[in-house]
Amino acid sequence: MRREVFTVSGNVTFELITGSGDVEVLSSGGEEVIVELRGGPESDYTVELNGSDLVVRPPSKRSGKRRFSSTDIKLYVPEQAAGEVRVASGDVIVGTDLRELTVATASGDIRVNATVGGDFGAKTASGDIKTRGIGGHVLIATASGDVTIEDVGGDLSFNSASGDLRANKVAGMVEIKGVSSDVSIAAVSGHTVRARTLSGDVRLRVPPGRTIDLDMQTLSGEVVNRLTRSDDDTGPKKALAISVKTVSGDLKLESV
Repeated sequence: MRREVFTVSGNVTFELITGSGDVEVLSSGGEEVIVELRGGPESDYTVELNGSDLVVRPPSKRSGKRRFSSTDIKLYVPEQAAGEVRVASGDVIVGTDLRELTVATASGDIRVNATVGGDFGAKTASGDIKTRGIGGHVLIATASGDVTIEDVGGDLSFNSASGDLRANKVAGMVEIKGVSSDVSIAAVSGHTVRARTLSGDVRLRVPPGRTIDLDMQTLSGEVVNRLTRSDDDTGPKKALAISVKTVSGDLKLESV
């Protein structure tokens, strides 16, 4: 195993790139950055810290060295670091709170078992994505992986072929583009929801105090309206515009 230790000050940013292998991002518990590499060409990886900017990447193609053999990497950073992780084939697990995070992987799962205070972006072909609360905007693109998200403090953009989306509360705008993806959001608190699907269903739970402007365009889908009016829902109303275009998907509206 190769182990590199750096002492840092200020907000840490990191860029971690690897071919095949799992990646874990954990808390260092202090003002240190620790990189542990195990397997494959671990000794040939570039591990550099410039100021508070960390780079971890495999050998270049021109080096002639083994570039994409399996190498597992553990990265320990101070809390509230921000970074990007790119993996060709492998799981990514995050176990410490971060400022911002972007993850791209071809076939691995992404698990964020901590909060991201700012924006979060994820792109995967077949891996599942599961996160805790995100304070900023969320941008997710997936081919067939399922996505589960807790609270989203900003906008949510979801683009998928067949993967499903389950989210708890979304404070900002929601934009959905899918082929057969089912989408369920437990509390829509923003002002706009736009969904474009072929056959996937969209289920939205709406808090009280909303006036809904609905534009539903479909060939065979239907709107199932289970919204109820509470007795104390007499104050000013907040507008919610819902636009759904689908071939056969249904729209289900329920009260929170």
